[in-house]
Amino acid sequence: MNFSIDRAPLLEALQTIQSVVEKKNTIQILGNILCSVKNQELSLCATDLEVGIKITLSVESQQEGKITLSAKNFLDIVKELPDKKLYLVRKENHWVELLCGKSKFNLVGLPADQYPNLPTFEDKKYFEGRSPSLIEMIDRTQFAASTDAARYHINGVYFELLENNLMRMTATDGHRLSLVDHEVFLSTPELKRGVIIPKKGLAELRKLIDSSEESIGISFERGYIFARLNSTYLFVKLLDGEYPDYRPVIPKAVDRIVKINRAEFNSALKRVSLLANEKSRGIKLALQPGLLVISSSNSEMGEAREEIDVDYTAEAMEIGFNSKYLLECLSVMHGERVQFHLKDRLSPGILRESDQDNHTYVIMPMRI
Repeated sequence: MNFSIDRAPLLEALQTIQSVVEKKNTIQILGNILCSVKNQELSLCATDLEVGIKITLSVESQQEGKITLSAKNFLDIVKELPDKKLYLVRKENHWVELLCGKSKFNLVGLPADQYPNLPTFEDKKYFEGRSPSLIEMIDRTQFAASTDAARYHINGVYFELLENNLMRMTATDGHRLSLVDHEVFLSTPELKRGVIIPKKGLAELRKLIDSSEESIGISFERGYIFARLNSTYLFVKLLDGEYPDYRPVIPKAVDRIVKINRAEFNSALKRVSLLANEKSRGIKLALQPGLLVISSSNSEMGEAREEIDVDYTAEAMEIGFNSKYLLECLSVMHGERVQFHLKDRLSPGILRESDQDNHTYVIMPMRI
């Protein structure tokens, strides 16, 4: 292996790949990047066996070959090098010589044949998806996914096909549920049943499409979801198991509607939650026509109370919620006003933006 490449694209690729690399190093070679040179192209691959990424760059190659190098060391070195052309040559015993300007490094590598086999990316049937729609769906759901290892099947986001080419993402941890619908794909994908995308894989997909306004290719294959954006490919191993039927959780009869200024509600919640119980994060909402009173009480710290003018005409009621769950939802909403749909103090509430009905957030009440 003998090739040269400009520093800037190599550095960008190594920074993109870094988050996929196995951090715990339970298997040493998973801390490495697989570098393959063929047909004047350098392919950089990394995986933790759950998520994998491949980036292809143009190079000037004198000799093809493969080697694996420490992802961290490779990135740290390239980051500090001058912005000049880099020359890499594979030596004996899996060493690699790296030259840039007056700098010279000899890096210890591991043989490429020890690296786990990665699925092929190029031969999939990719469905073109709208990047802004996917970004919005991910942002509005991933925060609500469970982190409980005992509830493995809800440790990800459920992605399913509805009617009329609509896609839905749903996430829940048993205390709240967030779902959002969007027409993502230009043509309907072949998805007979929903898939559960793990949180890390979803985060990597979000990073991949974050800086691009171009459409992204998505492919579904047994046990995996694949993504393609220009010369970068990503694969995510899906979670096994059946996602719970979440539809019965969404309350139907919620006859009390509160219309609130989102920014005011968010700010008041932040202040009142400062004195909420550190474990439960519980706050109380007391409603009466035209007024919402938010309060918290902590025997060790004190009490807090805020009043907000709201659009509410039903009878007075009180209900308790986890302030963290409310704040996390409000942080991904952007409209000026939100609507809180309530039934009684023991029933789940529904939070929506006033001008956007494709995102539904269900939150369970607390006894305060």
